[in-house]
Formats: sequence, C-alpha cells, structure tokens
Amino acid sequence: MKTLILALSLLSFLSCTTKKKLDQTSETDRVQGTSADTVSQATKRKLPGGPAPQKGLSDSATTWVYEKKIDKEGNTVHKASIHSPNLLEFGFPYAGGSTATLSIRHKNGTSYLYLEVSKGQFNRSFQGGTARIRFDDKPARDYSFSAAENGRANIIFFDSVQPLVDQLKLARKAVVAVEFYAQGKRQIEFRTGSLRWNH
Repeated sequence: MKTLILALSLLSFLSCTTKKKLDQTSETDRVQGTSADTVSQATKRKLPGGPAPQKGLSDSATTWVYEKKIDKEGNTVHKASIHSPNLLEFGFPYAGGSTATLSIRHKNGTSYLYLEVSKGQFNRSFQGGTARIRFDDKPARDYSFSAAENGRANIIFFDSVQPLVDQLKLARKAVVAVEFYAQGKRQIEFRTGSLRWNH
C-alpha cells in the first residue's frame, strides 16, 4: 500500500513538472516566434521584393548650416550650406550614394553660390554650362555656371549669384536639374525655406 501511495505521489509530481515545462516551452516559442516575425518583417523591407527604404538624409541634416570664420589672410568668411534630402544614385565608379550640397559663401565683398556633390562629376567644360532651376511652383529657368578654377569636376559655381540668392530666400523649395558626366541629367531638390542671409 505504501508503495502504491509513493508511486501515485511520484507520478503526480512528475506530471506537474512536465506541465510547467510545457507551459514554459510554449511561452518561449511565442516570444521567439514574435522575434522571428520581427526579423522576418525587417528582412522583407531589405529584400528586392519588399518595399524599398527611403534613401536620404535625416531632416536635421537638410537645414541650413551657417559658418563664420577668419581665413589665413584675416578676412571674415560667411557661409551657409544645405544638403539635399535625397542621395544621388550613380553607377560605377560613383556607386553608393552621393550627397549634393548647395552653398553660399561671402568673402571680401564678393558672394559665391555653388553646388557640390560628394561623388560624381558634373558634365561641364571650362567655359561652363547651364542648369535648370525651379523655385516652388514657378516655371523653371536656365542659369549659367562656371567650372572650378582648380579643375575639380564635382563642383560648379553659378554666375548669377544675387538673383539666385534672392530667390532662395523667398522659396520653400528649389529643384536643380543638371547633367552629370556619363550619368545623365538628375534633379536635385533642396528645402530652402529657412534661409537667413544678409551678406
């Protein structure tokens, strides 16, 4: 009789322990399943069949940045720069995303407005070229630009500085259409609405 009671107690104890283990296993499976689903969803966003992530810079990187410094000759240099919120995607050898930056610089009573890309080359000659610029919903116009004097191919200087700066101060958005060497024409958008420039 004692043996029977002992056997029943042992069986009862083992069945409770097994039930606890089963409950813990299902809880673990549920948590792991959630993690797997999350990973699966993240993977889908990166796969070609899934929705493509938006490529570009953060909003804080697309506001005007102001600098004031003294150069080696003792001249005060003022500068305002803004990045395009979208990366330019070029083919080889400039693959990997190129950041476009629009800058205004004032030194010794002269202002310069220039467009620069981190990778790529503008399609221009030493005589310059033209870019088509649209401010907000106004019609686009052609503006001439010049090549950099030092021969850098990733930067162009606009010839009509003051009229362009005046437009930048009034517009919320500017779209620059310009051609790149072996990459075709691209449209580069800038959110220019917050420009403060009095130089």
